[in-house]
Amino acid sequence: MRQSLIAAGMFLLTGGMVGCGTSSTQEKEDLIVVDVSKDYPKKELILQDLFDVEYIPLETTDEFVTLGWLQAIGKDVMIVRNMFAADGNIFIYDRKGKAVRKINRRGQGNEEYYATNGIYLDDEKGEMFVGNL
Repeated sequence: MRQSLIAAGMFLLTGGMVGCGTSSTQEKEDLIVVDVSKDYPKKELILQDLFDVEYIPLETTDEFVTLGWLQAIGKDVMIVRNMFAADGNIFIYDRKGKAVRKINRRGQGNEEYYATNGIYLDDEKGEMFVGNL
């Protein structure tokens, strides 16, 4: 009785080891190996070949003049601010590039920002967060 239990245990243990061994070789075949020391020829990649690219011209009016630094993209809006200007202007455009709203709460008081270091959009709650330096 004891010998048959030992034999059954050895059979299960051996079967488990064989099963694990075959899956690891299959995983090794699925891995992509890149030789970083090899000198590969340079290849020009075109962004449109890799991704769906959509160019959206932003509406420009006397009030909506921006250097166009895109900060966030939501399902309905795009948030843009001036790249090197510390004017505090934040522009909101719809997904077709039409100007919706301009916000400027630059200052040093409550609910104001001195200089933005990032704008974050929460689409689910419909909120925008402005990082203040």
